[in-house]
Amino acid sequence: MYVQLKFAMDTPADAAWRALRSVAVVRELYSPLVDVRPLGDFVPDGDGTPIELENLEAVRTMWEPGSVECRARLFGIIPLGRQVIRVGFEQAEEGRTNLFVDTGGATAGPLALLSGWRHRMAVAPLPGDPSRTLWRDRVEFHGPMAPLYWPVLWALWQWRGRRIRALAPGWAQRADA
Repeated sequence: MYVQLKFAMDTPADAAWRALRSVAVVRELYSPLVDVRPLGDFVPDGDGTPIELENLEAVRTMWEPGSVECRARLFGIIPLGRQVIRVGFEQAEEGRTNLFVDTGGATAGPLALLSGWRHRMAVAPLPGDPSRTLWRDRVEFHGPMAPLYWPVLWALWQWRGRRIRALAPGWAQRADA
C-alpha cells in the first residue's frame, strides 16, 4: 500500500532540497503533532564516524547517507515507538530531480506491525516556473496491518503536506541567511 503527495510550492528547488536534508526542518514538519528525536549518534555511510547527538539536532545539520534510530511521541508525550531512518540520496530525470530515500522502518511501537517501509521525497524545478518547486512524497508500506494503517497514514500525509506548503516560502530566506 502507499500514500503519496504531489504539489507545487512557492520556493526554488535548491532551497527545498536543502530544507529536505535538514534535520531541523524534518522535525519542524511534524511538530507539534509528532516529536521525532534521535536516540543515539547518527552514523553516516563512509568512514563510520558518528555525528554526536547535540550536533545532530543543530539547526544547520544536514542528513547524510546512513542510519539513525529515533523515538516518536504524539504531542511530545504519548510514546509512538521507535524507528530507524535509513537515509539515501538519488537523482532522476537526468539530474533535474533530487530524491531523499528512507528505507528504514519502525523497530518498536504500533508502526512495527508494518513489515516494509520505503519513503521517497523528490524535489525538482516546477516545469514552466523554475522559481517554484514540484514536490513529490510517497511512502510505501506492507504487512497484514497495512490496510488498517492506511487511513491514519493518509491523514498524517495530508497534514504533513499542508505543513510543507506553509513552511516552504521561508526556506529560501533561511538558506540565504
